[in-house]
Amino acid sequence: MSESGKTSFQSLSLRPVLFSGILFAFLLLGGTAGFITYQGNLQKRADEAQVIYKDLLDFRSTLTLIDQQLSLTPDRSEVLREITQNIKLLQFRSVNFQSRAAKNRMPELASWMRSSQLALEKMLTDIDMKRGIADNSIPLMILELDDVILQTAIDVRLANDKVYDAVQLFFFIVLAVLMVIIISAGWLIVSNYRQTVMPLSQLAEKLRMLNEELPESFHDTAEEVKKNIRREEFSSDVNQITDSIVRFCQDIELKNKKLDELFIKDEKTDLYNYRHFKDHLIVDVARAKRFNEKVSITMMDIDRFKAYNDANGHVAGDIVLERMAGIIREECREADIPARFGGEEFAVLFPRTDSREAIEIVDRLRNIIAAEPFYHEKELPGGQLTISAGVATYPDNAVDWYSLINNADKALYRAKQTGRNKVVHFRELEQEEGESAE
Repeated sequence: MSESGKTSFQSLSLRPVLFSGILFAFLLLGGTAGFITYQGNLQKRADEAQVIYKDLLDFRSTLTLIDQQLSLTPDRSEVLREITQNIKLLQFRSVNFQSRAAKNRMPELASWMRSSQLALEKMLTDIDMKRGIADNSIPLMILELDDVILQTAIDVRLANDKVYDAVQLFFFIVLAVLMVIIISAGWLIVSNYRQTVMPLSQLAEKLRMLNEELPESFHDTAEEVKKNIRREEFSSDVNQITDSIVRFCQDIELKNKKLDELFIKDEKTDLYNYRHFKDHLIVDVARAKRFNEKVSITMMDIDRFKAYNDANGHVAGDIVLERMAGIIREECREADIPARFGGEEFAVLFPRTDSREAIEIVDRLRNIIAAEPFYHEKELPGGQLTISAGVATYPDNAVDWYSLINNADKALYRAKQTGRNKVVHFRELEQEEGESAE
């Protein structure tokens, strides 16, 4: 080595690198601590919004129960006492909702809860004065509450998206800091500590390749990090950062999956909810109109379910709902959309399916349910739990998605009228009307 080369090499000092490393370490630790605090606040906000969403669903269930009690047995004193207790419970919960909505910056929820308090107070007054409650007051509250629940679900999704975005930003900041450290200190480390620079050089190469071929999914990115980086090649700090990034990715993926299921699934039966069913129905009817195809739907209702609930309790009724939902899922095809329409009523959308095939599927489903042994079903009239179903097909029996649902519901009503435990297609009603006209 020449004398000048030796002089140049000896003039290099580790002190600036050491100070730079300490500064970078403080920046990284401070940034990580700040991010953890920020991410924790975001996560707390998302969790609180999700709890509010679930509580709103319970609030709606109680409103629906009050509506059913008023429509079925409004004059019985014990029913009125139970209705009064439920209304008072809703009043207490609405006050709690207002404080939580203000804390979580949800003005629509707070506004609706204030108006609902007035409506609930009027209901109590009407009951005390022995006046009838307006027929449309509770259904109107339920419709307004559905909009609030939808907005809350959107808030939950946005809150989780913020957590996801924060984690993604932190991931790339960490990578950027690591790259800056490697680039700025790499030449000196290679010159003075050749044995140390090898694993760092390999890490830089792998990060560069990962950055050039970044997968679309954040989950795939985490998997690539775990697969390509061997723990024995790097320091414990790098491994901890890698593990933290992977855990963040996995947590966000899990929470997003849960939120997606919560947004489109009915919690009790694990079938699709009405909103998801309607969205698919609108799209499939539009597709059928464009390509001259057929779409069928069925509306199904459990026969004498109220009598079963009264005799065995709501817990047994919930078990029946869950089992019937399981049978419906098992018997539906992959392209079908089974949903809980409300209460003990179910619906199934059959894309690209004519009336004959739809009736065969529904009739098979009816027979399977009739043969299924349910707890204490022998005590019911007829000795078994059954379903009645109505079927309608587009474009044979309807001009749009809305009339398709209504006609299937009319066919279901006719099945109930004519003896239950049967499947009625809407064309049978049209034929009867034609014969009566003649």
